[in-house]
Amino acid sequence: MTDDGPHRTGVIEAAERRFRDLVHGVDAIVWEADAVSLACTFVSQRAEELLGYPIERWLGSTDIWTEIIDPRDRDRVLARYADALTAERPLEHEFRANTADGRQVWLRDRVHPAERGRLRGLMIDVTEHKRLEQERDELLLREQVARNEMESAAEMVQRLERITEAALTDLSQETLLRRVLERVRDVLEADITLILLPTEDGEYLRVVGAVGLETDDDMRVPMAASLSGRIATTRRALLVEDATRADVDLPALRRAQVRSLVGVPLSVDGRMIGVMHAARVARRRFSADDARLLQLVGDRLGIAIRNVRLYEAERRARLALEAAARRAAFLADAVTALAAAVDPADGLRSVARLAVPLLADWCAVDLRDPDGGFRRVAVVHRDPAAEARAAVLLGPVAAPTAVGVTRALDTGASEWVAADADAADLVVRGEPDERLAVAGLGVDGYVIAPLAVGGRVLGAITFVAAPGRNLGESEARLAQDLARRAALALDAERRRGLTRELLQMVGGELRAPLASLGRALRATADPAKAGAVRTAARALSAVAREARVAARFVAVTPDANARRVDLGHLVDAAVNAVADEARAKGVDVESAVERDIVEVAGDRRRLRQTAVRSTPAGGRVRARLSRAGAHAVLAVSMVGASVAPTVGLRLSVARQLVEYHGGTLTAVSEGPGPTLTVSLPLADWIAPARASIS
Repeated sequence: MTDDGPHRTGVIEAAERRFRDLVHGVDAIVWEADAVSLACTFVSQRAEELLGYPIERWLGSTDIWTEIIDPRDRDRVLARYADALTAERPLEHEFRANTADGRQVWLRDRVHPAERGRLRGLMIDVTEHKRLEQERDELLLREQVARNEMESAAEMVQRLERITEAALTDLSQETLLRRVLERVRDVLEADITLILLPTEDGEYLRVVGAVGLETDDDMRVPMAASLSGRIATTRRALLVEDATRADVDLPALRRAQVRSLVGVPLSVDGRMIGVMHAARVARRRFSADDARLLQLVGDRLGIAIRNVRLYEAERRARLALEAAARRAAFLADAVTALAAAVDPADGLRSVARLAVPLLADWCAVDLRDPDGGFRRVAVVHRDPAAEARAAVLLGPVAAPTAVGVTRALDTGASEWVAADADAADLVVRGEPDERLAVAGLGVDGYVIAPLAVGGRVLGAITFVAAPGRNLGESEARLAQDLARRAALALDAERRRGLTRELLQMVGGELRAPLASLGRALRATADPAKAGAVRTAARALSAVAREARVAARFVAVTPDANARRVDLGHLVDAAVNAVADEARAKGVDVESAVERDIVEVAGDRRRLRQTAVRSTPAGGRVRARLSRAGAHAVLAVSMVGASVAPTVGLRLSVARQLVEYHGGTLTAVSEGPGPTLTVSLPLADWIAPARASIS
């Protein structure tokens, strides 16, 4: 019989080695300990690898557990180990464990009772799992917070939409502010809402809209030292929980005894445009959410106010452009009617019909008679029946010159009364029946525009607005422009008569030299008589030359479409034009022009011809341009010349060209030499004397 004891022992030892290797190879801490003292009788090598404590520290020790287990979990874990001894099935629990190098890990321990009053456990490192769980919990928490914020934001958006829905459309600024304030009051359950906008100088904030508050006509607070000004300058909302203790800047709010107040700035594109307040009289205070909601409304309202202002500016520009186009078309039609009319009175009647009802409700035309007086030749009304009744107003002008129309005919100054005009200003004879007839046509405002050329009044056009029509400055300027063009057209007929007179004068001047020349030619070839022939020929040549000048300049009408002309540049150009001729005659020419721009309205080519035609020969010529009130004055002095060119065709031509532009030309022979002075009205000059235009 063989002895198999050593063999059995070897097999057992081999099995134990395999078991030990298996246990030590598990990625967990395998342990065994006394159930009462928890002194370890076995622990796998993974304990040293995971926690850093040597195996010897574990075995037989009773305090290893208090060292390893985190104090926050210690009582719970030890109680769990006591429960595991009598449990019917293994117990699992997790706890924080401290490593030898000071780190902290999470362990999950599965514990069950073993024989001979022992406990066995399997500890697994679940640190990564716990980290993922913690991240998951944080994500869930953030998700919940985000959900709550989203729900709060959705509620705020709904409240915001209740305020801004159908309120931030293309409305007038007044209507827009009123609607927003009403909705803010309802949504925030406020008692008072108001808006303040800065004044033009930026020194004050003025209340432009309020709901639930009685305000003064011009309620304002200083920007520098007020609660509203602080909100505007800092661009930050302000929540006043106890308004009874705060410095409420508006007296009306203090009188209303408000208890809680919230104010927000209104701004757009970084520019402050106002402040909005909401106030409660009851003790319930506004919340931070109320302030945020009001700020959101303020941000949208700032954009809306900007858009309304841009829309209003665009609308005004569009209306101005359309009005300018209508005025240009009207002036073109009026000029065409004046040019096409054989009789100037008929042309002015056509102009009056074009002006009614575009420019006025009715229009009257007064013209100078050949005897020097004036006569009302036309009255045009938008109502044919009223125009028929107005025929009694036609006839001679005989009222005193203190009346509006007759005063304008006497002085040549335009008059403009925008509203509440006196019908007596439009009568021309002063008769009671005439006063009643004028009042019956309807009078609220009027513009009287004289037809004046060169200081001579040829008549007047009166444009009248009945109640309900606005007769503003643009209409007054248009009437003045129309009168100037009509005056030029009327004066064209006068100039044609002057041209005929000039030609007759030239014919008279030519007859005597021609007769002398004929007699000399028929006489003997005496040297003295030959000299007379030459003298007559030279005189004839000079007259013929002046006649050609007259034909070229007088017979042509200046451009009626006046343009702005810088007289300083024009004088310099005229001086340069005659410089060569002056040097040939030994004449010094110099000019002195003001540094400021001096502009008149007229035909640049004709004005330059005026300067050239009035330049004399001989001596020293000095041209000086300056301003004198509403006129530009050009004085040309001829130092050393013996006599002023006060007669002759050249000066006559120059004077007419100046008169065409509404100016005057005078010649004075006093002082060191004769002086020619040209006075022209400045461009776009208007003098509101008695609401009149000049």
